Amino acid sequence: MSETKNVSFKATKEQIEQIDRAVESGRFTSRGEFLRSLLRKVEDAELSEKAKRDIEEARKQEGEPLDELF
Repeated sequence: MSETKNVSFKATKEQIEQIDRAVESGRFTSRGEFLRSLLRKVEDAELSEKAKRDIEEARKQEGEPLDELF
């Protein structure tokens, strides 16, 4: 597991209430878990965008059609 560090940030009252409602609903065990979940979504979106770019780049490359290789 990676090294962890404490982080603090400012948020509006409404944002904190939103986080607390998500925790109180049982979807998250803590404010920290809520925030880590948001970070994972950002990471997943970045990976998805990279995958899309890689696919587009691969489509631009020339080569033999797969059915001609067999």
